[in-house]
Amino acid sequence: MKTKLILLFVLLLSIRAYGQEPVFSETEDGLFVTKAKFVEEFHFAKYDNVTPYILKQKTFELDRSGRRYVVNCMKFRNWKNDSGDIHVVEIRRGGRRVFSMTNDLGWECIGNETQGPGKTSFYYKVNLDDDTIALVFMGIYIMSQPPYLTVFVLKKGHGGFVFNKPFYVNDIKSDGYETVFTLQSNTLEYLDINSGPINSPDLHTLTFKDGMMYYK
Repeated sequence: MKTKLILLFVLLLSIRAYGQEPVFSETEDGLFVTKAKFVEEFHFAKYDNVTPYILKQKTFELDRSGRRYVVNCMKFRNWKNDSGDIHVVEIRRGGRRVFSMTNDLGWECIGNETQGPGKTSFYYKVNLDDDTIALVFMGIYIMSQPPYLTVFVLKKGHGGFVFNKPFYVNDIKSDGYETVFTLQSNTLEYLDINSGPINSPDLHTLTFKDGMMYYK
């Protein structure tokens, strides 16, 4: 018991020292517990004639322990020129649905501006440890506001929606042990094209390591 208290104390000190806050926690059953401050819910509405969905990408992702997940990225049918390259993410394992999420506004295809680990057309795949992977999606740009950064986590056949906040991704660095997304929460404003910005970037980091995500 004394050893556990010491370890907890050291953990709390390390978090305070670096200013990093865990994004989620887990129950004994392996379910993810999110924090409201890190998850802004999507608006859902019922639409006619949007199914069957159009499959835009089907990928197979392995964690380091060899578990295989099928990630289906799908678009609403008859959506014409409305927003979003995909609107539904469905994750399956062994023929069973692990997790699914619908986003009316949609997520966008990831361009070549920012390279990152496990990059596909629609998401980045990040290993958190041998049993845990994160899938990071980018939302649409509305006017001059940052898009939503959405993160799903998969572990031992369970799935969770753990992060959804508006951020630009300025940089991604990975050394094989940890992956750090440098995020910006605001839009820079300019008086004219020849001058610098009149405000400073509000920068944060999202770090993936040791089976966890940390926000700073």
